[in-house]
Amino acid sequence: MDEQMTALRTPQIDANYLDEDFNSYNWDMFSSLFRNYYSHLTHSFKHEFQLFLRLLTSYNTLLSSRHSTTIGQQLLQIKYSSVPLTRYQKFLYLSSFVFSYIYEKFLVDYRRLLPFQFIYKLLVFINFLVFLHGGTYINLFERLSRLKTVHNHPPSLRILDYSYMKRELIWHTLNETLGTLIPFITSLKARTLMRKYLSGTIMKQLQQTNICSVCEQSIVMPHESIGDCKHYFCYICAYSLIQQSCPICFKTINNIKPKEFFSE
Repeated sequence: MDEQMTALRTPQIDANYLDEDFNSYNWDMFSSLFRNYYSHLTHSFKHEFQLFLRLLTSYNTLLSSRHSTTIGQQLLQIKYSSVPLTRYQKFLYLSSFVFSYIYEKFLVDYRRLLPFQFIYKLLVFINFLVFLHGGTYINLFERLSRLKTVHNHPPSLRILDYSYMKRELIWHTLNETLGTLIPFITSLKARTLMRKYLSGTIMKQLQQTNICSVCEQSIVMPHESIGDCKHYFCYICAYSLIQQSCPICFKTINNIKPKEFFSE
């Protein structure tokens, strides 16, 4: 087995994304200094400031004799096979920053895709396809400087425990199931249907009282059904029962009218 094992594709891609995220975070922190004062400077000289920050970061990471790795590589325990970099490799690395600065500031047209932009994006895309096939040189800088990414230490096998994921899946499945069933079970139509077939067994048969059988509160503005069913409920509850079954006698309520109480 080789002393330096070529890094897997996933850590290389992740390291590249981490470097981009760090540059974005670095710019956000820097631009926040001018948010209240001289904010026009960050708009007028955005590309120059970003170039300065990238050079400053590189001086303390990859170009430093102490680290010789980028931020993403340090986090993922990978590095370039040739460290420290040679003068030629450092020149190409710094040139990539200058090229990005010129490209973003002068060559990019956000309204349409220029031929130069198309050729550059095509080269980047082809290089990425070759990287996916071979596993080396994720960007054009690495390919031109012949820098391979290797692991600091040979990767070891990890035993993955899926017990936590299983518990989460079971919980979310139960949560979704209950969230679907409970509104149906607690609906008036479902309760009336269950009371019709389970009355006298596991559910108590309802009787006409001064308590509304729908909202289970004292009846307000009593209204009764027009037809065979003479049970009465609150006005709002009775109105909601139109074209539905009475929860007491299970007869269909076609319409309602105010309840009239006759004194003997």
